[in-house]
Parts: sequence; structure tokens; C-alpha cells
Amino acid sequence: MKLYQKTLLTIGITLTSLFGVLYATTSSILVNGFTQLEKREVRQNVQRVQNAYSNYLSEFNSLNYQWAAWDETYAFIKNGNQDYIKRNLRPADFQTLNINLILYLNSSGNLVYGRGFNLKQRQFKPVPKGFLQSLRSNKINLRQQPNNLSRFSGIVLLPEGALAVSALPILTGQGKGPVRGTLIMGRYLNSDEIKHLSQLTRLDITAYKVTDPQLPIDVSAVKVALSSEVQSSENSIVVQPSSTDKIRGYTLLRDIYNKPALLLRVDLPRDIYKQGRVSLHYFIVSLMVVGFVFTVATLLLLRRLVLSRLARLSNEVKIIGTTGDFSMRVAVSGADELSSLGSTINWMLEALESFLKELSAEREKADQLLLNVLPHPIADRLKNEQRTIADSFAEATVLFADIVGFTAMASHTSPVELVSLLNQIFSAFDRLAERHGLEKIKTIGDAYMVVGGIPVHREDNVESVAQMALDMQEAISQFNQEKNSEFTMRIGISTGPVVAGVIGIKKFIYDLWGDTVNIASRMESHGLPGCIQVTSATYERLKDKFKLEKRGVIQVKGKGEMTTYLLLGRK
Repeated sequence: MKLYQKTLLTIGITLTSLFGVLYATTSSILVNGFTQLEKREVRQNVQRVQNAYSNYLSEFNSLNYQWAAWDETYAFIKNGNQDYIKRNLRPADFQTLNINLILYLNSSGNLVYGRGFNLKQRQFKPVPKGFLQSLRSNKINLRQQPNNLSRFSGIVLLPEGALAVSALPILTGQGKGPVRGTLIMGRYLNSDEIKHLSQLTRLDITAYKVTDPQLPIDVSAVKVALSSEVQSSENSIVVQPSSTDKIRGYTLLRDIYNKPALLLRVDLPRDIYKQGRVSLHYFIVSLMVVGFVFTVATLLLLRRLVLSRLARLSNEVKIIGTTGDFSMRVAVSGADELSSLGSTINWMLEALESFLKELSAEREKADQLLLNVLPHPIADRLKNEQRTIADSFAEATVLFADIVGFTAMASHTSPVELVSLLNQIFSAFDRLAERHGLEKIKTIGDAYMVVGGIPVHREDNVESVAQMALDMQEAISQFNQEKNSEFTMRIGISTGPVVAGVIGIKKFIYDLWGDTVNIASRMESHGLPGCIQVTSATYERLKDKFKLEKRGVIQVKGKGEMTTYLLLGRK
């Protein structure tokens, strides 16, 4: 059989088989892949709603904390001063706080003062009937012992609607006890609040009370699965197509007694599914066109160029030698002497290319390993054989973070599990440092150190470090939710001059020295669990853009008395 006939037969059989196999498999695999991608996107969007709800409760707790840890509230619980009510619990105050309910309970769990408020009518209303009885009947202990810091937040289902509540112990302005009672704030999760949640997530969200006897058919169908007492993180979200144009995701919000309260439905267009169908049609048509063009072109080239194979082979080798591109290959067809020569040339090119790739890969590994140890500018200076690297920076911001209780946990946790937990937490911190453009210095045990403003100076180094500290708190909170753990952190931040450099001749490390580093370490070690403590210098740089609370004067080892502040969040 001639070369022309062999080629024609081979192309015909190959394309026919290819079209048959691709059409049978692609129609199922591609569409199924798009369907899975669509479901994954819906799950991610529903998880965004869950996260937005968690942030909503966190912000509500923060609002409550500003009132619960307040000296005036602390005094009011004891003396019942009516002037406190006149000055702080006016209709305008309820409107500003956007709350429908406030209760003051003493340490025995008895009501000292309580009042409801209608935000739309801007009028006071009685406390919803049965609210306190509901709390007591469900065995939530509202009686405060001298050192009991019990607290809760979540949803309480009332006949009037779903009420988001936050209960915190009443403490002094410094967050100290003994506890004098409990402050409870409530806000109805009405249509306006759900609309606000939709605007935050840019999703179409609808909320349904699980006790509503007139639930839509689709909501009733998924309520049983979501209302199960034991749920994993995977089945806490249900995804169901509602039509060829829409797909829906469902999730359940539980109340403070871990009972089903609200069922959220997120409606999304099925753009991915539609695109998958369109892509499949285009793929098949394109494949047929390409196959036809390929067949015609191959036959024409084979017929016209068979006698010029030797010249073409010589020309291709010359081009490869001229360009130096060893990934190129000479064309090989048939089974004659020219084909054998072409195969030998290709083998030689492949071996040379493989060697160059291995050499390049080893160089990249060495460079990447060095960059994992040292900052890029420092690594470049070290590769240029600069033996001593030491720089002084007029301003840098240093952050120390320590996981509270991790050392104690190590005594009863296996080494593999302990290192795995620490690796997950610190990996999340590394990603935050990279996102904010900060330089990780080192970890020591369960302590984490990062700095902003070096080795390249940046004007926003203080703000970047502050934002990372807030993100670290959020990351540890998310880790606790995922792992069902209760880790907290102490974080300390200090701003000032530092000296940075690389010392020694083995096991290089880019390190910092100076008073600023020592003070940052003291801010962490003298800080409060779950809080971010900063110095006065850092406070002056952050006060215009961040929320900070004065902690007061504390005794710092090696420095004496220092005025410190607690970073709460962005303004």
C-alpha cells in the first residue's frame, strides 16, 4: 500500500472512531462536569450567606459588648439609676442601635429593666410575651455567679417573628468582674434584615420560619433533611434545580437551643448549565470542521510534498539549530530510511531538551527554596555574594501572635495531630501575610511573627499589619468552626525603628532586632486572650481609620508603665 493510501485510510479510521467516542463520552462527561461545577458554585454562594449571617451575629455581639462592658451599665444594675434610662434608652437610641428589644437582668436572673421597640413606628412596645419564660424553660442559665462569663447569641423563635439575640455578661469598662448580670439585645430578622443580607452578598435570599404551616412545596421537601439533629458540614446545604433557568440552594439556621429556626433559600440563574450545553454543541461542530480541514490539508500536503521530504528535513534541522528551540521536532512519517533519520534526530532533541529542562528545574527549585527562607530583595543580595546584610529602618510595624492554651494542649495530643493543627493555622496566616504584602519572619512553637514596612518601605505598613491582625482573628474563628475547637489568640503590635538582617553562615534567617520588636512581644504576652493590643505609637497611626479602645496603663516587663489600646476593627 502506498504512503498516500496508508495516510488516507489511517485518517479516515481515526477521525471516525474519534467522533464516535467523543460524542458518546463528552455529552455525558462535559454536561455532568458543568452540573457539578454549578452545584459547587451554589454551595459556595450559600456558604457566603452562612458566613454573612455569622458576621451579622458577630457585629451584633460587638454592639452589645459596647453596652455590656460599660461602667454606667455596671452601676445601673446595682443602683437602678433612672437617669441612665432617660439618657441612654430613648427612642432615638433604639433607632440608632437598630434593635427591637433590650433587657437588663441582675446576677440572679431577675429582670431589672426591659423594653421593646417598633423600629418602623418608632414607638416603645412591651417585651414580647413569654420571651424570658422561653429562655428559662429551655434551661439557659441566666443566673450569674461572681466569675461566670456565660454568654450566648443566635435566634429565638417568637410568635412575633424570628428574633436575633445577643446576651453578654455585664462587666466594667475594662471588661472585668465580678459579673453583675446579663445584657440581652434583640433584633427581628424581618424582611428588611434579610434584604440587607441579600444586598451584602448580592444574592437573592428568601427566609422561611420552619414552623410556618404554609411553606412552599420545595422548602417543605428539604426541611426534613436540613432539620435533622445530627448534620455534617456537607449536608447542611441542599442544592436542587428548580427549572432549566434557575437552581436553588437551601440552608438552615438553628436557634440558641440548637433547634431549627429559619430556612434560607438562595435563588441563582443556571448560567453554568446553559453554557455547558452550548459548549458541547460548539465543541462537536468545531471538531467536525477541524477534522475535515485536517483531512483535506494532510492529503494535499502529502501529495505535493512527498518528493521534498529530504529538503524539508534538512531545513527543519537548520531552523532548530538557528533558533535554539530544542522543544521543536522534525516531521516524521512512514517507515523508510528518512523516517528513521527523523526519529533519530527527534530522539537526540528530546534528550537534549530533557537535560535542559532538568537543569532549569533544579535552578528553579534552588531559587524557590531560597525565597521561602528569605525575602526576594534579600535573596537577590545574597546571591550576588553580599556576605553581610544589615539594614536600619526608621519605621516598621511588628506583630506577634500566640495561640492561647496550645502549649497545654500539647501534653495530651499526639505529635502528628498537634503539628497538623498548627500547620493548618499557620498556613492560613501565611496566605494572609502574602495577601497584605507583609513579611513573615518566623514561628517559634505556637507563636507567629510578621512585620510590615521591610525590606521595602511602604507608607501603609501600620494599616496593613492591623488589617492582617483582624483577619487572623477571623481565620482562627473560622478554624474553630470547622474543627469544633476553641482556640483563642493574643496579638500584640508595635510600631517604630528596627534593624533587620541576615547573620551566620548556615541556616540563614532574616531576623529583626530593636526595642520595637521587644515591645511588640510584650504587647502580646501582656495582652488579653482574643484581643489585639497595640502601643500608643501604633494607635496614633490607626485612630483615623480603625476602631480602637483604650485599655489603660499596664505594667510592661523591662519598660515600666505603658498606655495600650485594643484594636476592634475598621471604622
